[in-house]
Amino acid sequence: MFSFSNGILRIKSDRSGLDLCMDVSFFLLLCSVFTKGGEEGESYFYYITFFLFFGLTAIKVLSSLKTQGTLVIPSFTLWFTGFTLLSLMSVMWATNPQVSLRVISRLVQIIVITFCMTHSYSTRASLFRCMRMFSCAGSVVALYMLVKTPFDDWFKGFFGMSVTQLNPNTIGMIFTLCVIVSFYFAFFCNEKRYYVYTLLQMFIIILTSSRKSLLTSVAGLVMLAMLKMQRRNIILRVFFVFGLVVAFCYLIMSVPALYSAIGVRFESMVEHLLGAGGDRSISLRQIFIENAKDMFFERPIFGYGINNFVELIYQRIGIGTYAHNNYYEILADLGIVGFFVFYGYYFFMLATLIKICIKRNSSMAKLMLVWLVVIMICEYGLVSYYSVYVQLALCCIYMLICAINEDDNHIDGTPNYLKYKYSVYG
Repeated sequence: MFSFSNGILRIKSDRSGLDLCMDVSFFLLLCSVFTKGGEEGESYFYYITFFLFFGLTAIKVLSSLKTQGTLVIPSFTLWFTGFTLLSLMSVMWATNPQVSLRVISRLVQIIVITFCMTHSYSTRASLFRCMRMFSCAGSVVALYMLVKTPFDDWFKGFFGMSVTQLNPNTIGMIFTLCVIVSFYFAFFCNEKRYYVYTLLQMFIIILTSSRKSLLTSVAGLVMLAMLKMQRRNIILRVFFVFGLVVAFCYLIMSVPALYSAIGVRFESMVEHLLGAGGDRSISLRQIFIENAKDMFFERPIFGYGINNFVELIYQRIGIGTYAHNNYYEILADLGIVGFFVFYGYYFFMLATLIKICIKRNSSMAKLMLVWLVVIMICEYGLVSYYSVYVQLALCCIYMLICAINEDDNHIDGTPNYLKYKYSVYG
């Protein structure tokens, strides 16, 4: 709470100064990850916020150790540490060990950040606050990109690439996650200002020209809306949602500015699917995936070593890039062993979320289910195992799963959409 009287600004909070500083550092970390946190060693802002968040969490953890004498290591940390160790071990049989080592640093950073998250946002209120920061950081970064990009370049396609140096598909995926959580707060929690955040973030997705991000963001919003619907008048509501989707498609295909940004790419995709034209982007992705399949069948158990698809595809077709498919990238790099280590945890979380949504009417669980489904769909078109923003989202999903408590009767007046107990650790 803020108050100003007699020339003095007073800031009052029921939380400690350390918690407030951690919130600020985490918000800044999110902003850095959403902008220039993608390339190793190229963003001082990212590393400053990383060490700030880590340092503040270390102080909190050490204080807790002094008073309670117990250090909790969440299963999410154990899972991703296991995957990182397997990736490090793959250096021993990798085709090019140096290429494998390039991603290890980022994997370790993910372990540190997500571990700090579990110790910073493990309560009912703090996890909810964490999700708000996810939405707000997306809006701040969206405004930053709009201001930094000349208006004449807004509708030329691949928006944000010159400002962030991130791939447009990466930017689109970041804002897909943001738009879904913003819509949740607006639609489920009836906080009207989040509709503005939703529209702003959806606008950025359109400008990126990322077909995958636009399709999955719309699908995510539809899924979230359908999950709230009651059986009464469901047919009418389905037609209403369908009408909105049709109207949205009409706009991006008929408004010249939107057509030049994204509509023309959808038109090219349809022509490719009908065999009436060529979409070079889709054709190349198919080539990468087919080569990744071949590499997997050549070494099905342990693969060629983490990140070695980049080296091998360059030797085969003269293009050094990732597989544009997280599933086949891991199969090619780490084989069936790495695939089960990595995606086993995904399917555990998916099964648990479905069970929670069936047994109880938790809207936050529905949000997390949609988030996870969208991530798994998008990973068919991008490589994300070393992407910080994806692992941050997965960590939030994990914390919700840990926090669900069937015995919570909300006697403290907590709204029904906050159906998890005070601490994810009990």
